[in-house]
Amino acid sequence: MTLGAVTRALALSCHPIPCLAVTAISAGLCAVAWLTIGTAALVTATVLAGQLSIGWSNDYLDAPRDRAAGRADKPIAAGQVGRHVVGSAALIALAATVVLCGFLGWPGGLAALGTALCGWAYNLGMKGTALSWLPYAIAFGFLPAVATLSADPPR
Repeated sequence: MTLGAVTRALALSCHPIPCLAVTAISAGLCAVAWLTIGTAALVTATVLAGQLSIGWSNDYLDAPRDRAAGRADKPIAAGQVGRHVVGSAALIALAATVVLCGFLGWPGGLAALGTALCGWAYNLGMKGTALSWLPYAIAFGFLPAVATLSADPPR
């Protein structure tokens, strides 16, 4: 498998539309919060890394079910990329999220980490419960706070 094929499969398995939408919203929130370009770029990169980790972990965890259902639109199930590759990408993106959160400072970093962990909680089992809505409600509630709490001084 070529690097280009793996890259394309990873791009498709990260849930690109929600990933880019949440990242773009966070960039817009940074502009509304009047963050400096550097801080806004850091917030946006942190949210992007978190969103990548969420999307990839979702595809990794759902792969057996997707394969059994014959989901040709899912790169792992379609044999376009190995499950271990997507799982590794999810863990690397999560580690990058944690590191980037540290650069945001504790208030903004904690809010950003909270949004990512909500997505992981959903993927790791909450999606199959009556409380499946809760991680989304918490994460989207935290998203504006990621920008404002990353300001200097936090607000």
